[in-house]
Amino acid sequence: MDMMSLLADQERHGFADLAGSAGQGVVRVSERLLNAAIAEQLRGSPAIRELHVTPRAGDRLGVRVLVAKPSFLPPITLEVIIDKQPSLPDDPILGLTLSGMGGLLRFAGPLAGFFTSLPPGVRLEGERVFVDLRAALAAHGRAQALDHMRQLLVTSEEGRLVVTFAVRLGE
Repeated sequence: MDMMSLLADQERHGFADLAGSAGQGVVRVSERLLNAAIAEQLRGSPAIRELHVTPRAGDRLGVRVLVAKPSFLPPITLEVIIDKQPSLPDDPILGLTLSGMGGLLRFAGPLAGFFTSLPPGVRLEGERVFVDLRAALAAHGRAQALDHMRQLLVTSEEGRLVVTFAVRLGE
């Protein structure tokens, strides 16, 4: 039995055969897996040559960005603090604060061009980054996944991004 096809069919029909089912879980994503997923998303990016995320304890992430142009620029290193959790279903926004920028955004001029080509659902306002999870998932045809989420928390611990969730299917 192909479970993925079975689940995809259930999803298309609103999980009618699983109505009332609920579950919760915690997924700890290693630094290696997180960066493999990021590399896949950035493949062919005209703005970012490399981006490496190092999860740290206390909802902090070390980020190292290597922009594509100009190629002579050294990597940019900063710290990202997870400071706003989504509140589902009404507010699917994850908030982050960039730290360690040292005014880079104000003075970088054309060097900050990589910030203007952010993925769908991601917007930058000063030193804040807002990730609209619904819009980000919609870009991959998966926005309906949030319809079943009752809780979603994104945190970090040393070496891992931690996603805690609760779902309820086919109400």
